[in-house]
Amino acid sequence: MNRLSRRRVRLRATCGLIQRFEAAVFEVPLVSVPRAVVAVPARDEELRLPILLDALAGQAGLGSSGVNVVVVLNNCQDRSAEVAEQAARRNPRLALTVRNIKLPPERAHVGEARRIAMDEAAIIAGHGGVILTTDADATPPPNWISQTLAAFAAGADLVGGRLVGDPDEEAALGPDFLRRARSVCRYQDLCDELAALLDPLPFDPWPRHHDHTGASLAVRADVYRALGGLEPLPFREDLAFVAKARAGGYRLRHPPDLHVSISARLDGRARNGMADCLKAWCAAEAQGLPTFVEDPAAIEQRLRRRAALRALDGAPLALVSATLDRLGLSSDLDGDAHPAALIERHAADDPEAPQTVLVSDAIATLIDRIAYLRGEFDAA
Repeated sequence: MNRLSRRRVRLRATCGLIQRFEAAVFEVPLVSVPRAVVAVPARDEELRLPILLDALAGQAGLGSSGVNVVVVLNNCQDRSAEVAEQAARRNPRLALTVRNIKLPPERAHVGEARRIAMDEAAIIAGHGGVILTTDADATPPPNWISQTLAAFAAGADLVGGRLVGDPDEEAALGPDFLRRARSVCRYQDLCDELAALLDPLPFDPWPRHHDHTGASLAVRADVYRALGGLEPLPFREDLAFVAKARAGGYRLRHPPDLHVSISARLDGRARNGMADCLKAWCAAEAQGLPTFVEDPAAIEQRLRRRAALRALDGAPLALVSATLDRLGLSSDLDGDAHPAALIERHAADDPEAPQTVLVSDAIATLIDRIAYLRGEFDAA
């Protein structure tokens, strides 16, 4: 028995709880399937980890290939290690590697655990492989890996999946929460549609979505290595990695049908994570507070700046400097003058942007602007 088969016997994975999805499966020819390895950070996830492992064991469209998974158990005090091993023994399709680690308090966060998991996944993926990362409380549909691989086959360097809240858990948070969540989602979708009009990307065309977080993010293993891996930040390590990749000129794709189901629990594990956002929304609803979002005018200004910088691809330094001056930006070109790097420096997404406009007003403004711009483009 070789080393790989011994590991499969020791750490096979699945569970009996199956979440079914109605979704198309992308059949990827075996000759073109790169080695896909899923990296999962986890802390005290004895209840949800088996559900994730079962979903990964049920991935379709991969032919006879199994699924490699790396789980990093970060300072767990529950039965996460035990349930992972029990699940591993029940399913031969999963080659599961578990790292049960104890980190000092200052490093015991999701960024450190995800970095360790992705570094291990990069080793297993080898040359030409792909690293996918998700969270221990996520449930990917059966086509998650095959759809991701299809996006890579079409030329992507990174692939983000859309986040879809667990409908039962969201419903339990009440109708006021659902109303707020739907309005914010509508606003975000319109912002992305505006971006597709003002700063169109041939490698990430509309229709698409706008999510690229650790719950569903994939990267070519060679790109991961070229970027020096994921920086172990205590939070938003996923967004920082994507920003670094974008600054390097790598192509990020958001396939419209690629998604994962995520938990709507309020007792999250990661600082400034989804649970904190949901708790803030619930508290705001309880106090009768309105929903404010970033001003669409500020977003449009950023998108137009982004498009102007992107148009500098191949331009001489004198034109780059002049354009930066015209846009009121620093013309210091000691750093990388490539448009992708300039965009991340001067026109990047801002998760901390001031929220000053009622979401209903912002939605109305965005609908009007998109209709106007579409008419303008159609006339041209």
